Amino acid sequence: MSYTERARGSYRSQIRRAKKVQAHRSAWAKHIDERLKAPMAKSPEKWMATPNRLDYPNVDTNKPKKPK
Repeated sequence: MSYTERARGSYRSQIRRAKKVQAHRSAWAKHIDERLKAPMAKSPEKWMATPNRLDYPNVDTNKPKKPK
């Protein structure tokens, strides 16, 4: 297994963990967080340290709406 493959696998597991953290937050916290625009975290670990102050793509950002 190459370094790139190991790094990619580790990144995927970090995203999975971040999504679990997001899933365990209260509905109100998620609602407010998705409405506010916050700076983007550079890594899932930084986001997990302060999920109420940072955003992370595909974890707690609004998903783009599909055009009708």
